[in-house]
Amino acid sequence: MFKYSDKYKFTEEWFDPMIPNWKQLFDSYGKEKIKDVLEIGCYEGRATIFLCEEILSEGVNYDIVDTFSGTLEESGMNGTAKRLKKDNFIYNNFTYNISFHSQVNFNINQGYSQHILPTLVKQSKQYDFIYIDASHRADDTFVDAYYAHKMLKPGGLVIFDDFEWKDPNALHPVQSPELGIRMFFSMYDNLYTPIMQGYQIGAIKNKNNG
Repeated sequence: MFKYSDKYKFTEEWFDPMIPNWKQLFDSYGKEKIKDVLEIGCYEGRATIFLCEEILSEGVNYDIVDTFSGTLEESGMNGTAKRLKKDNFIYNNFTYNISFHSQVNFNINQGYSQHILPTLVKQSKQYDFIYIDASHRADDTFVDAYYAHKMLKPGGLVIFDDFEWKDPNALHPVQSPELGIRMFFSMYDNLYTPIMQGYQIGAIKNKNNG
C-alpha cells in the first residue's frame, strides 16, 4: 500500500482514492513506456509525487502547467483558501515536494493552460502520458484535451480527472468537466481506446491513427 512520507508538504488528499486504479493501470500499460510526461494542473503535486515514487524511471522529462493560484471551487473548501494566493503558497509547496526527486527532469510552466499549451505544440512537444486536472469548466477541459491530443504520442496514455465532479452551487453542464470530456471523446472516439472509467477517465491513443 503506497503511503506518502511525512517529509512532503500537502494540505489536501484529493488524489489518494485514485492510487489503486493508477497502480493497476500503469502495471498493465507498462511503466517502462513513460519517458515524457505532461501534467496540466498539479496543485501541490500529490499525483506528481506518486508518479515519481511508484512509476517513473530516472531521466524522465516532466512538464508542468499550472497557475498555482488554485480554483474558485478550491477557494471555498477549507481554511487553505486564504493562503492560495498568498506568498506563492501552492507553488512553494509544489517545488518543495518535487525537490526530493532530482532524478526527474522537471520543467514548470506557470500560467493558464490555454496560453501555454499552444506554445508547447509549437515546440513540437510529444508525450507518453498526459494527465489533465486543471479547470473544472467543460469548455476549458475540452481545450486542454484538444491540445493534449496533438501532443500525445500514438500509443500514449491520457487520464482526465474529475469526470464525475459537480459543483452543487453551479449545476449548468459547462460548470463541470464531464461535458468537455464527453465532447472530446465524441469527436475523437475512433482515435482512442478507453481503459478506465469512473471518477477519472483513461484512454490510450491508437497507434494507427493520429
